[in-house]
Amino acid sequence: MQTVAQASFDAWVKYYRQDENTPNSTVSYYTKGSLVALCLDLALRREGKTTLDAVMRALWARTAGGPMAEADLRAVLEQLAGRSFDSELAQWVHGTSELPLADLLAAHGVTLKAEAPQLAQRLGLRVAENHSVQIKAVLRGGAAENAGMAAGDEWLGLEVQGQGWRIGKLDDVTFYAGAETALTAIVARDGRLLRLPLTLPPTAGGKAGAATTTKTRGKTAPAQQAQPAADTISLAPTDTAALGRWLA
Repeated sequence: MQTVAQASFDAWVKYYRQDENTPNSTVSYYTKGSLVALCLDLALRREGKTTLDAVMRALWARTAGGPMAEADLRAVLEQLAGRSFDSELAQWVHGTSELPLADLLAAHGVTLKAEAPQLAQRLGLRVAENHSVQIKAVLRGGAAENAGMAAGDEWLGLEVQGQGWRIGKLDDVTFYAGAETALTAIVARDGRLLRLPLTLPPTAGGKAGAATTTKTRGKTAPAQQAQPAADTISLAPTDTAALGRWLA
């Protein structure tokens, strides 16, 4: 996976020429770039000496509204914040580790709450639905990749405990699977029908199927797969005074 700096540099040959492997190889420098800016602002405000607004105004004055180099940003940050931000920029802009949004937001009276991942995220898929499930991308390391699914496959149905079911949308999978975690996906690829063994990962609450946690006696549950990080979160205020100072 690329850093946000690499994604920005390669935008015209990767981000704007997306293919089925794009989600595995790069990030949106728009989305992650805005999150990096948020981290900078939160970090600056936590230390109490300056804000990202002031940094942007100083950069405008420094460059006279013309081209800006990363060295200009580093210099202005050190000048206004009273210390170097080289370490943060190395991690956030030139690294691929998770951004410390939770800690920084908590310092300003806001907590992050992860929403339960949808089935597509749990399986590591990006799909389109139109009377069947068309697989657009398979994310690296997910249950779908482990099952052998590939971009371009059409997921037609599944077999659960010896019974076959036609699916027209991804939610049908959890409906027919119930509490079962081991099933067979029936996919069409290049004119052939393939039977792929698929293990449904549990939800955040430990459930694999749609609405029950009943376990079948005498059966050994398959090994649980690593859960992906939540891609949907909500924000909740925990300290209105701190939040007010941030938004003032």
